Amino acid sequence: MTSDGDTFERLQRLIFRPVSTRPDWLKAWRHEAQHLLFLARRAADDDDEELLQELEDQAREMADMVEARLTADGL
Repeated sequence: MTSDGDTFERLQRLIFRPVSTRPDWLKAWRHEAQHLLFLARRAADDDDEELLQELEDQAREMADMVEARLTADGL
């Protein structure tokens, strides 16, 4: 994972971001994000560039969404 790494690293930082209170949706989101990162690692190991690009796009959208939600919730 070369430039893709930035998006996946961003997602991983969000998974482990400390929050003062955990909203109900956060646990499910973290599980989904971890699964996406697992799939990305497998795609990288298999040199599946097409799948890796799709997963990077999903990771970017997921990170944007959760950052917006955390901001809206004041976290």
